[in-house]
Amino acid sequence: MLKNIRFIAVTISLLFLSVTASQAVVQLVDIESTGVRNDLDNNITQGVVASGSGLPGDFVVTMCSTFSDGNNLFLEPTPGDWLGLDSGECGGSEPCILGIFGTFVESADSSDITCRWTDQTSVFAAGTFRYAGVDPDNPIIAVACNTGAGGLVVAPSVDTEPGSAVIGISAIGASLNLLSQDIVGFLFAQGVSSAAGQIVIEFGESLEFPHGGPTGEIVLAGTNADWRACTIALRMEPTTIPTLSEWGMLVTAAVMMLIGVYFAVRRRRAINP
Repeated sequence: MLKNIRFIAVTISLLFLSVTASQAVVQLVDIESTGVRNDLDNNITQGVVASGSGLPGDFVVTMCSTFSDGNNLFLEPTPGDWLGLDSGECGGSEPCILGIFGTFVESADSSDITCRWTDQTSVFAAGTFRYAGVDPDNPIIAVACNTGAGGLVVAPSVDTEPGSAVIGISAIGASLNLLSQDIVGFLFAQGVSSAAGQIVIEFGESLEFPHGGPTGEIVLAGTNADWRACTIALRMEPTTIPTLSEWGMLVTAAVMMLIGVYFAVRRRRAINP
C-alpha cells in the first residue's frame, strides 16, 4: 500500500512539473524611455534612448516617434542590425510618425540606441522594452496597426501563441497649443512639446499571454489629436522540457509496465505458492 501511495505522489509531481513548464512566457526584464525637445532650432534628425539591461541574447524592441507633416520617414536605428517591425504616419493630417524596430543584443549592459529620421523636427520621444526568452530564429508572431484622428486610440487584435508577450504602443501628434490627453497607468509614457508648436506623445504597455489566442483590441487612450497604435506579439523560444502530453505518455508507459510486473509476480506466486 505504501509503495502505491509513493508511486501516485511521484506521478502527480511529474504532472505538476509539466503543467508549470508549459506555462513559461516571454519575460519583460527592463523598460527605458526618453523625450527630447529643441526650442532654438527645428533641426533634430535623431534621438537616443537606452536599451535597458538584462542578459546577453535578450530581444530589445525600440519604439521611436517624432513630428511629421506627411513626408517624414524613419531610418534604421544605430548601432546594430535591426528588424523593422513597423513604420508609418499617424492618421488625420499626419503630424506624427511612429517607427518600431527589434534586435537581439549581445551585451547584458544597457547601451545607447540612436533613432534616426529624414526631416528636421523639434521633438522626439522613444521607449524600449527588453525581453528574455524570445525565439532567436523567429521572434515575431504578428504586427498590426491602426490610425485615427481623435477618439479612442485602439491597437488592433492579433492571434498569438502560448507563452507570448504582446506590446501595445501608440504615438500621438499635434501642432496645437493645447492637447487633451490622459496617459496614466502605462509602463512608459513620454510627452514632448516645443516652442514651435510641435507635440508628440508616445506610450506603451506589455502583456503576457501564457495560453495564446486572440489578444483582443487594446484600448490605449482617448485623444483629440491624430494617432497611430500598433500591436506586436513576440514568440517564446523553443523549450526541451516535455509538454503535458509527453509526460502523460511517459507516465502511462511506466504505469503499464508496473501493472504488467505486478500481475506477472502475482501469477507466479499463485502457480508456485
